[in-house]
Amino acid sequence: MTVERDWPIEIDEARIVRGEGENLTRILSQPRGRAAWTGALADAREVVHGAAVWDFLPIQGITHGTVTLAGGARMGGGPLAEVIAGASHLGVAICTIGAALGARAREHQRGKDMLRGLFLDTLGTWAVDRLRQEICCRLEDEAAAAGLRVSTSLSPGESEWSIKDQTVIFSLLDAARIGVTLSASLVMAPLKSLTLVMGRGAGPLGREGESHCDYCTVKDRCAYRGRRAAHTGKD
Repeated sequence: MTVERDWPIEIDEARIVRGEGENLTRILSQPRGRAAWTGALADAREVVHGAAVWDFLPIQGITHGTVTLAGGARMGGGPLAEVIAGASHLGVAICTIGAALGARAREHQRGKDMLRGLFLDTLGTWAVDRLRQEICCRLEDEAAAAGLRVSTSLSPGESEWSIKDQTVIFSLLDAARIGVTLSASLVMAPLKSLTLVMGRGAGPLGREGESHCDYCTVKDRCAYRGRRAAHTGKD
């Protein structure tokens, strides 16, 4: 199991503004909006620090859409088995940008600076998604260096794969080492946290090089999906 407690995340203003589109640009053209945005950027750059924990576990078998890992843990449903087909190992990961950003946003909201708080929440969403992309790139690069391949990543609850499998991922990793917990109602704390899995193997895998957005149940009506390349740098 690998733990990274201080993963730097660059808050790229130009990329975020480009990704958010005309609505944000219009707000930033006003002095009040620009002041709130500038303050939120300063906050985010001060308090956002990424952390992640991950591991690759041997796959014992895949039967009727259910993936069984060595040791007996099972998960499955939705597109999971199809995406990781051919993998010998399943990568599982938990990542977070920590609780400080959420606390700072609440401070601004209590202080009646609602716009700055909302901007900070937007920046937090961008930052945790950026962290996800960087983790996937790291794992892909490490696999390639070893002559291996990785599948597209997936997260429980984003597709038809049930969010209930969050509990399986948490059982496989020591999330406490990066300060993340999972409630009985399957909500992670800090909120700007996420889980993901990907297959790894020597040969071709079920799905490679795609976006997890391609499997989302709301992809056809998601405004964010169309802006994803600008947000993440996947141009």
